[in-house]
Amino acid sequence: MVAMYRSQGYTKFQLKVGAEVETDIARILAAAGKLQAGDVLMADANTGWTQHAALRLADAVRHSDVYIEQPCRTYEECLAVRRRTARPFILDEIIDNVPVLIRGINDQAMDVINLKISKVGGLTRARVMRDLCVSLGIAMTIEDTWGGDIVTAAIAHLAHSTPPEMLFTTTDFNSYVTVSIAEGAPCRENGRLRNSAAPGQ
Repeated sequence: MVAMYRSQGYTKFQLKVGAEVETDIARILAAAGKLQAGDVLMADANTGWTQHAALRLADAVRHSDVYIEQPCRTYEECLAVRRRTARPFILDEIIDNVPVLIRGINDQAMDVINLKISKVGGLTRARVMRDLCVSLGIAMTIEDTWGGDIVTAAIAHLAHSTPPEMLFTTTDFNSYVTVSIAEGAPCRENGRLRNSAAPGQ
């Protein structure tokens, strides 16, 4: 699958994990073995591991070039794993407001956050959190919980107004759906999300 998506222009690959830890270790090592120079692999557990399972996995993949994303359900569990691994760390589900973002920054709990527009209360709050991350050097994936053309337009505008060095990834959710509901929506070109230059889009 890595080779297929790379042929479409992608260089960052997200592997959904968070089930049986031995299976997840094998999948991460297999995917990491397919990476080429410049590729990035993220193992996103979506809170699926217990703390002890996440620690086992982090140790098993310590020599692989992989980011670990949201391994456990709580902030405290994730922080415990973060403090015992050298792998880059992404927080997602628990980053839903400014105070927890500030706490994470103060604790050095993550290298990247997943900033989801609707999860934090809309574009205005997302922009506040985005600007805080930019000022304090925390990279971001900018996306939402799900959506089609309209949500993807909001994602694309927030992402395109973010300094490129602070934008880790973004997601073209309208590529995941089969029905288009808006003309001039952002589209994917060679693995990148492109906005329309037309007014109001």
